[in-house]
Amino acid sequence: MSPTARDLLLGDPFQRNLDLLVAAVLFVGTFVGYAIGLFSVEGGIVVLPFDATVVGVVAAGLIGYGRGALLPAWVSVFAAYLGFHAEWGLLSLSGHSLPGKLAFLFDPVSLGVFALASILVGSVAFGAGFLLRLGLDRVRGAAT
Repeated sequence: MSPTARDLLLGDPFQRNLDLLVAAVLFVGTFVGYAIGLFSVEGGIVVLPFDATVVGVVAAGLIGYGRGALLPAWVSVFAAYLGFHAEWGLLSLSGHSLPGKLAFLFDPVSLGVFALASILVGSVAFGAGFLLRLGLDRVRGAAT
């Protein structure tokens, strides 16, 4: 049975809540990863950080593979980007006041770029995970 559009976007409430909890963990994990130097930015103009993108893609792919929903996949990628942005704004802008750091953190242009990228990147990663699971299920079904 194929999922409905609503199920594909939202999923069941328990799984959606679990995936949103994972997104919160991704935010904190990405923030800490950049703060302690586990992840780094090599310099230049940073629009979408590589390490945060990889973390978000893996999470969205796993959500798709687990037959989750698109919305939590998008939120997971956005949380990884926001973790990078929060670390950069709150810890790396040492010469700015707290209101200046918060203004940087909640800059609508940056948040819009992250949201658009999260939808695009998250959809592709979710689709890849979903199709991988579908293909494996079909192969297993054909083998039996």
